[in-house]
Amino acid sequence: MTKKGDSWNESEALRDTFTQRKVRRITSAGCYNQTPTYHTNTAWTADGETLCFSSGRNGSSAVFRCEVASGDITQLTEWAPGMAVGRVVGAAAARADESIHGGICVAPKKRWVTFTRGRSLCVVHLDTLEERTLIEDWGYFPIGMPSIDADERYVAYPRNIVPEPMRGADRLTVHVAEHYSAPGGSLMRLCRIPLEGGEEEVLYEEAMCRGNHVQCSPTDPDLLMTDRDYPPRFWFGSDGKTNRVWVYRISTGEMIEMPSPSGKTFQVHSTWTWDGQYDLYHCPGPDGYHIGLDDLEGNNVREWNSPGWMHYGHVSAMQGRPAFILDGNLTNDLLLWLYYDADQPRIEVIARHGTNWGGHEGQYPHPHPQSSPTGRHICYNHADRGRSDVFVVEV
Repeated sequence: MTKKGDSWNESEALRDTFTQRKVRRITSAGCYNQTPTYHTNTAWTADGETLCFSSGRNGSSAVFRCEVASGDITQLTEWAPGMAVGRVVGAAAARADESIHGGICVAPKKRWVTFTRGRSLCVVHLDTLEERTLIEDWGYFPIGMPSIDADERYVAYPRNIVPEPMRGADRLTVHVAEHYSAPGGSLMRLCRIPLEGGEEEVLYEEAMCRGNHVQCSPTDPDLLMTDRDYPPRFWFGSDGKTNRVWVYRISTGEMIEMPSPSGKTFQVHSTWTWDGQYDLYHCPGPDGYHIGLDDLEGNNVREWNSPGWMHYGHVSAMQGRPAFILDGNLTNDLLLWLYYDADQPRIEVIARHGTNWGGHEGQYPHPHPQSSPTGRHICYNHADRGRSDVFVVEV
């Protein structure tokens, strides 16, 4: 087994089969390899030269960095026993899990990387490999996806209560939404803690609400984008009437709705543009996906939909172009730019991700594309034959 600090190269230089752009397959070993997610400015260092990801190999998990020009990998943490499997289980089973199961977010300039290990929130430095534990044990308020603010002073994250009936169960006997809908079954907190360690601060709290996607604005440390999911279906469809995505202003406590003019309220994914001026989103419906953007006051700028946009997917932001990056919706196998700077959208193929969406447990096969801060590269995941790898395309 490799150990913390070891470096090697298992990459392969390729040409994309559709556009002939230069592609590097970063990983070729292990069960899963996964980039942070589609959230803006969470995967890369500020110079766009280094990418971070997690990997599960030989029954263990760890965090890595990659120099994208060469494909050289460095292991940032020791192997943790267990691999994240993407199942929703009871707290008893979760207590026994010591795996590194995501939570990766890069501070692009300070070069710290957050990650979750077992029931702890941790950080590791990309260069010195120094590790710190920010939260030792989150108890019955697990931490969702962390996000680092524009000043790189704080790590923000959601925390959602574990309902009482789930605290001793190894496996659930009813759908989780039934537990979440019961009295006391749901409580969401938006929290932050200093990146270099300190006391946790609760910024916002709401009963009978849950949410796992919190994103700091890439330019304004006072703004957070958050999901708000409600009974009876929570992240499977919420209450069917309350808008899902909101921007929270920390200094005033104001919640700003980010709606769709279609009236559809359940944005499956959303993220910031790189300049922090817009919320990119998409909403599913029987008439296909609606894809659009709102400004910081919640005014819609543009939105499009088509009955043919029926594939599952994500929206992410492209640095240096007024464009969404799409990994689904329009097609199920291509990364696309959808430009939003005119009433008539333009669509351009970036590369073929070719993932087998249903060929792996959890979200590991999801491409989750993310542009580098320089706009020179886009990272994404590709899955096939029961395992997933990290790829980078040069644009």
